[in-house]
Amino acid sequence: MPFSQTSNIYCVGRNYSGHIKELKSKTPENPIFFHKPLFSLNASDEIIIPNDREVEHEVEVVVLIKKDGLAKNENEAKDFIGGYTLGIDITDRKLQKNFKEKSTPWFLSKSFKGSAFVSKNIMDNLEDEFYLKINGEIKQLGKSSEMIFGIERLIVYLSKFVALKKGDLIFTGTPSGVGKLSKKNIVEIGFSKNKIAEKYLVV
Repeated sequence: MPFSQTSNIYCVGRNYSGHIKELKSKTPENPIFFHKPLFSLNASDEIIIPNDREVEHEVEVVVLIKKDGLAKNENEAKDFIGGYTLGIDITDRKLQKNFKEKSTPWFLSKSFKGSAFVSKNIMDNLEDEFYLKINGEIKQLGKSSEMIFGIERLIVYLSKFVALKKGDLIFTGTPSGVGKLSKKNIVEIGFSKNKIAEKYLVV
């Protein structure tokens, strides 16, 4: 398993303008990070969602960290990147909204079994455009080049506060088009120029 050394799952919020607009949020001055527990990681052939909650999909570029340490600048940050893949930050939007309205942390809306789905297909080079389809229909289409905070900048910023560990994952934010994810959906994620389509059943 490519994620056998994973200790931490870091996620970035509000990193695409379109997603910020659709959630009626504000553009942050600095990257917004939150953390998912390790039990939320799912790298299987099925997407797992809870039975008693309504959840939404957020497709994201995921960065695999290849060594321990701190990145002091963006050049150093490149040396920490061990590969790229795609993941889905599965979110209980209703619960998240309730937490936001009360100005309380929304950890529980993002952290449950299977909420950090990640593809096992690790790429050495990052392709720009990526997508998520449900039952053959494109729901999300984004470009990593449109991130508000680029990958190297995210790594440097995170390094100011925590030490990176080999195997750590960084979910880098989602483009617009988030929506409901239901059992028995067939979800396809991929990079637009990559002819290999990865399809998963939601259970």
